[in-house]
Amino acid sequence: MGQVRIVTDSTAELSPDIARELGITVIPLNIHVGRERFRDGIDLGALEFFGRLESTDSLPFTTAPPLHVFEDIYRTLGNETDDILSIHISAKLSRTVELARRAAASLIGRRRIAVVDSLSTSLALRTLVMAASEIVREGDSLDEAVKLVRAMMPHVYLVFFVESLEYLERGERIGRAEALLGTMLSIKPLLIIEDGEILPLEKVRTRNSGLDKLYEFVTEFPHVEKIAILKGANALAPTELIDKLRLAYPGLDLEVITYGPVLATHLGPEAVGVFVYEGL
Repeated sequence: MGQVRIVTDSTAELSPDIARELGITVIPLNIHVGRERFRDGIDLGALEFFGRLESTDSLPFTTAPPLHVFEDIYRTLGNETDDILSIHISAKLSRTVELARRAAASLIGRRRIAVVDSLSTSLALRTLVMAASEIVREGDSLDEAVKLVRAMMPHVYLVFFVESLEYLERGERIGRAEALLGTMLSIKPLLIIEDGEILPLEKVRTRNSGLDKLYEFVTEFPHVEKIAILKGANALAPTELIDKLRLAYPGLDLEVITYGPVLATHLGPEAVGVFVYEGL
C-alpha cells in the first residue's frame, strides 16, 4: 500500500518547501530559551533563535518531540503506506531516536517502521534523508532504503571551528579551568561529529588557522560528492574559505547555510563548519 514514507526531524535543515514537495514528514524538536519553549522551524527559525540568544543569560537547550507526536504521525502515515523510514539526529545529542523507537514499538504488527539513528545531524542527516527519499520515490523497498542510509553514514562528515569556548563550557563539554586557560591562551578548538558525538579534533590559535584547517579537512578526501559551509548567525562570513573551496571544486554546488538552533546550543552563535559527503 503506497511507497515508503520518510520521516525526519527539524535538525536536518530541510526547507518546508522541499519537504512538502518530496512528501517528507519533519518533526520539530523543542527549543528552550529562558522560560520560553518553541518548536524548531515552526515557532522559531535559526535567525530568530540567534536574536533571542542575545537577550538571555541562561543556556538554551533542546528537548525531543513528545512521544505522542511520533505515535500520531506514524498512525497517520500508516493510512497511506505499510512501510515508514524514520531517520533522526544522533541519539547522543537528543532523545529523539529513543522516542521514535518507542512509538514504532507501539505499532508493531500493524505497520513496518524502521527507525535509524543517523549518528549525526544537520546537513549530514539531510543528505541521508534526501538519498532515502530519492530511491523510495523510484520504487525501492524499505529494506533497500535502510541499507543505503546505513552504507552512507560512515561517509558523511561535519567539522566545526568554534570561536568561543563559552557554550562548550556551559554545556559541560569542557571544564571551567580548561575554558579559562583556552581563553587566556587564545586556543580555539576544531570539533568533529563522530560516532554520534561532538568530539575535539584539533586546536588552533586564530580564526585564519581554523579556517585553513577546515579547508585542509575537505581537500584531503580523494573524492568528494557534496560539500557545504555552515555558519552561526553571528559568525563573519568565511569569504576566503568559500572562494578557495569553489576554486578547488568548480563542478560542485557549494551551499552556505546558517546552522540551526540545535547545533547552536552546543557550538554557540559564532562557529563555522564544513560538511563533506565523500560518496560510496
